[in-house]
Amino acid sequence: MWIFLLEAGTALALLLFILWWTLPRKEKDPADAEPPKALTDDKDDHDKQ
Repeated sequence: MWIFLLEAGTALALLLFILWWTLPRKEKDPADAEPPKALTDDKDDHDKQ
């Protein structure tokens, strides 16, 4: 009896893995891809002397 439960659990795990693997990827927000403005602003001269 335990072998049937093991097989069913393995089949369920494989099904869930295949579903997860084939889900479309979430597109990244372009705002997240850009570095913060404070790190790229060339006009920032507060540290220049």
